Parts: sequence; structure tokens; C-alpha cells
Amino acid sequence: MNNKIEEELTAIRARRKVLTSAIERKRSTIWLLRLWSRFIRIRDAFRCLCCESSERIQAHHIIRKTLYPLGAFDLGNGITLCSECHGRVHAMFNGRPDLSLPLGAEQGDDQDEWAFLFGLLVDDAIRRDLPQDEFYYIGDHILEFSHACQGYEELRETVVRGDISRIRFAHEIWRTMPEGFYSGFVSELIRLNFDDLLD
Repeated sequence: MNNKIEEELTAIRARRKVLTSAIERKRSTIWLLRLWSRFIRIRDAFRCLCCESSERIQAHHIIRKTLYPLGAFDLGNGITLCSECHGRVHAMFNGRPDLSLPLGAEQGDDQDEWAFLFGLLVDDAIRRDLPQDEFYYIGDHILEFSHACQGYEELRETVVRGDISRIRFAHEIWRTMPEGFYSGFVSELIRLNFDDLLD
């Protein structure tokens, strides 16, 4: 491993340690978000993972903290975006979600967008040879939230066995339609065809 990569890994680990220590000491949410943001930006090499710009970069929560507060400090729930790309992500809806509505009903929580952003993280980790479960860790709570929304027990089991990283799981589970959609669609299709046969 060359010196530049070693220095980069050391800096990322140091920033992660500062964040972890502050979380353990139960520092204020504002301070923790600031430390989380610093970690995300250093991990992503101070550039937008969508367009590669290093101008006006910001840390973005993939699964919004207003929707799912438990994921606010997860390392794998953040990505660095420039202000232009960040603005596009929030263009449809940027308010507090109405949690009584289905996921995505207000156009602010888009499964395709989440899959895309998690995919950018996976690709960048592979390209830069960064340890995925060390620098892009997603807690059990987000795994269970994703599984509850989408299903796919077999995919969840691959994470439990350690066959895929947690960030790869997040990308894979959100890029597919929920299992319930398919079973509901097939049931409706059968019902419609059966009704046609009775007519």
C-alpha cells in the first residue's frame, strides 16, 4: 500500500474515531451532526460522488433523518454531494414527512434515488479500495427498516452470513420493487383473468 493511500485511511479512521467517541459520550445532536458531516466529506475525498465536483460540497443523509432519526449518524447513510446535486435530490420535497402516509407519497423519499446514492457509495468504495463495513457501516436498525419496507429475506440473510457488505445490501434492497408489490400484482392479475373467464 502506498503512502498516499495509507495517509488517507489514517485520516478517515481518525475522523471516524472522533465521531464514535462523541456518540459514546452523548454529545449534542448538533455537534454529532457536524462531526458526522466532516466524516462523510473526508471519507468521500472532499468531492461530490455524483459529479466529482469539489466546489460547495455538503454531506447528505440518504435516508432522511426526519424520516428515520435512528440512521442520523450511520456512516453508510451519508454521501457527499455538491450544492447543485444536493439541490436536485431535495427538489421534489424537503419538508418533514407525514409518517402516516406510505413511503414516498410526498415525493421526498424515493426508493430509486436511495438505490442510486447507495450504489455510488459502493462503487466509490470499490474504486478506492476502502473497507465497506468499516467506513460505510449501516446499523441493524436500518437493515431491519429496509427489510420491513421491502422484504427479501434471502438478501437479508446474505448480510447476516457476511456474504455482502451492509452498504451493498442497502443498494440492492432499494433498487428492487418490494416483494409485496409482485405478490399483489400477480394476485390482481389472476383475479382479473379469473373474472374474465367467468363472464
